[in-house]
Amino acid sequence: MRPARIAAAAVLAVAVLCVPQPAQAAVFKHPGVLVSRAQLDFVRANLGNEPWKSAWSSLQKSAQASLSYTAEPRAVVDCGPSSTPDNGCSDERNDSMAAYTHALQWYLTKDSRHAVKAIQIMDAWSAVISKHTGSNAPLQTGWAGANFSRAAELVKHTYTGWTQAARFAGKLRTVYLPAVLAGAPNKNGNWELIMTDAAIGIAVHLDDRASFDKAVATWRGRLPAYVYLTTDGSLPKAPPKSTYDTKAEIIDYWHGQTTFVDGLTQETCRDFWHTGWGLAAIAHVAETAGHQGVDLYSTAKHRLRRAMDLHARVQQSGTVPSWLCGGKATLDLGAHYEVGYNALHERLGYDDMPDATQWVERKRPVGMSHFLAWETLTHARNPQYAGMGLSATPDFDADGVGDLFSTATGTLTVWNGEGGNKFGPATAIGSWSGFSRPVAGDFSGDGLTDLVAVQKETGRLHVWNGKGGNELGAAVELGPGWEPYADSLVSAGDINQDGRTDLAAVNAETGALFYWNGEGANGFGPGTKIGGGWLLFSRPIAGDFNGDGIGDLMAVKKDTNVLYVWNGRGANNFAAAVEVGGGWEPYAASLTSPGDVNGDGRADLAAVNGETGTLYVWNGKGGNKFGSGLAVSTGWKTSF
Repeated sequence: MRPARIAAAAVLAVAVLCVPQPAQAAVFKHPGVLVSRAQLDFVRANLGNEPWKSAWSSLQKSAQASLSYTAEPRAVVDCGPSSTPDNGCSDERNDSMAAYTHALQWYLTKDSRHAVKAIQIMDAWSAVISKHTGSNAPLQTGWAGANFSRAAELVKHTYTGWTQAARFAGKLRTVYLPAVLAGAPNKNGNWELIMTDAAIGIAVHLDDRASFDKAVATWRGRLPAYVYLTTDGSLPKAPPKSTYDTKAEIIDYWHGQTTFVDGLTQETCRDFWHTGWGLAAIAHVAETAGHQGVDLYSTAKHRLRRAMDLHARVQQSGTVPSWLCGGKATLDLGAHYEVGYNALHERLGYDDMPDATQWVERKRPVGMSHFLAWETLTHARNPQYAGMGLSATPDFDADGVGDLFSTATGTLTVWNGEGGNKFGPATAIGSWSGFSRPVAGDFSGDGLTDLVAVQKETGRLHVWNGKGGNELGAAVELGPGWEPYADSLVSAGDINQDGRTDLAAVNAETGALFYWNGEGANGFGPGTKIGGGWLLFSRPIAGDFNGDGIGDLMAVKKDTNVLYVWNGRGANNFAAAVEVGGGWEPYAASLTSPGDVNGDGRADLAAVNGETGTLYVWNGKGGNKFGSGLAVSTGWKTSF
């Protein structure tokens, strides 16, 4: 039987991990600015253990933690370069950090006096603040806005009795949000990243979808313009909307650096302190977005972990290589890694950043400065995911949790994911008779899951745009000539890392593997042949199985029952096949990736046992490893 026809026998149609994550969430989750309720509940349960015990003690001893703390508000905060002159700049920063410090104390102790103190501070500022002036005004607004949004979010959604909450929210909207959303494309990158940190926090607190989307878009544009990877080409990318458009201008913007390596940042040759700020802000935005079901770590994690380890290595060695900054650099890296390190090392399981690990452990417990506060307490070894990583799977109802779907009976049926490998009751969407197994992804780039399928009789490719709420629009016909790929069509994730879902398929007659680059608006580029020799392979599947943020491919060789993985390398390249193991024969034709079903930040596998009709899920462990199979349900037929 031809491989494509064997693949058609699979019952379960599940889209893959690495679908480009929308800047969308069905409903904002509160509290959800930098910290979530689940994260803080974890901290409360561990205040007597290290490293949280020392971090908690440090917080309680700070001046900002005192119940006698008094705010120093003013109507106009005027900040010059490096806050000189300092007309209210330090006062506003200290007060915003104090408000957040008391908000944390309130939640962790349930002593209402701390909630009242946080409210007093915020009310004092909302009564008078009208604007920020001076050359440092945008950055100052970002510093204070980031802390104030965290404090306001936590108090508003865990404490009753804040009568002036609407007034404070109004000042966040009118005084802070416009300034931080405006961006700073020509400034050193930490400016725009810190401003975006404040913008996304304020947007969540205000339930402002448009501002949230704009903040995420700014972050996506600034990330590759701040942290370099060799896959970017010979030169770093310029910040969107900046005036840097020549090689000389970009090198000058990168402070004269001409040798570019993985993890180098735009401010490395300025100093390590501001570089740490930029990396911290990148992680802050991803953390807040993650609480809202928007996975930005899948985009940032490769850049972020390379940058963290590179700078920690140079910092701790005390020696600057000759190729870096002319052999001279300001090694003043601060305690800036905690949030990003927890996400990458603890939650996603990366163990290839030893220098960053040493640095984080050396700097604990983290105190507070400008827009960072008490992050060892809130994020060290904190396993709580709060929805992070789930929404990269097919999400037809746009609730931020991955769904499953099947067309085994000719009717599209969706099971809404509930997290923790649990699914709600089946919902029938509509008739799909005459179509091959569809695949899902955000092919239109609108933040909602779409479907693609080929009509077997005509060989024409169709796309249905997802509308959210388990609804799909009318089919759009893209063109004929797809018949050979009808049953082997898969979503390969974002192989070329352009932020859009791609397609991959095996030609059952020639054995060639092809990919099509998604071009947005449900368009695809011309098919590109990756290689031959796939004739003996079953339908491939895709996902980020090694956890590097780039889509991979996986297939089972039917004559040997051996599972193989090809790691995506970006720019539509793949590494040599890695042999994972044998014994997979019963699952060859029905093997799929449901994405991150259990919410641990790693791609999982799902398959139907052709002999028993049992649906299984294997939890991905990172590094192309999988746990033992979990039986989900029985009674699945293995053919249409």
